[in-house]
Amino acid sequence: MKYFRNLVSLDKIKAKVTKTDSGKIIVFTDFDGTITIKDIGDELFIEMGQFEPFHSDLINGKINIQEYWKSLCSSLGSKITKEIIERYALNQAIDPYFANFADFCSTSGINLVILSDGFDSYIKPIIKSISKNGIKIVSNKMIFQPNTAPVPIFPLSSESCHCLCASCKRNGMLNEADLESIFVYIGDGYSDFCAAEHADIIFAKDRLAAHCTKNKIPYHNFRNFDDILQKFKTITVKKRIKIRNQAYLNRTKAIIFE
Repeated sequence: MKYFRNLVSLDKIKAKVTKTDSGKIIVFTDFDGTITIKDIGDELFIEMGQFEPFHSDLINGKINIQEYWKSLCSSLGSKITKEIIERYALNQAIDPYFANFADFCSTSGINLVILSDGFDSYIKPIIKSISKNGIKIVSNKMIFQPNTAPVPIFPLSSESCHCLCASCKRNGMLNEADLESIFVYIGDGYSDFCAAEHADIIFAKDRLAAHCTKNKIPYHNFRNFDDILQKFKTITVKKRIKIRNQAYLNRTKAIIFE
């Protein structure tokens, strides 16, 4: 990670949690099942590779997330190309309101980053087709070589975090924003749990909403990006934005121990 690791005690960290907010907002959003209607990563391997028993093994703790992705990519075989995956991706349904939300962030000077534990090979063509704002994408990568199955690469793998991500989304957030920025996170599933715990403002649905409720993490529920946009406008216009103390503490600890 790009931050300097200070040898600061946790007591000193807690004492600094009440620092003044910088006011800079950065929005991170999950991709599969959040921007897209379905989880394209799951659907891709169901249709073109082998999804089970790997998915059940992951959920039951028999394999870790990196082993899971490696097994799924291997199941695609050597005939799968980058072009085939791109064509598949462009036929998938997305949230019809996402482009409006992206435009709002762009015109408001708010950085928007797609933070996914999926793969660039299907994320990039979709985003390119719906937005011209140059949205940054932070995700896993697929390497394509002749006569072999795609090989997954995990740029943000973490030794200190044991979240359900091959590339830790927490690390992705901390690499893209200053510690005292306002972190906004949008997501729906297992891979979003850790990221949400480090965010100040959370928009959640499905499994992520259940996780936030269980762990008493404040969040805004949503069905689509129009819900998010309307609530986000209210929050920004009325300046109801502040650093969440526990999230700030979590971010600071992560920087020290990563």
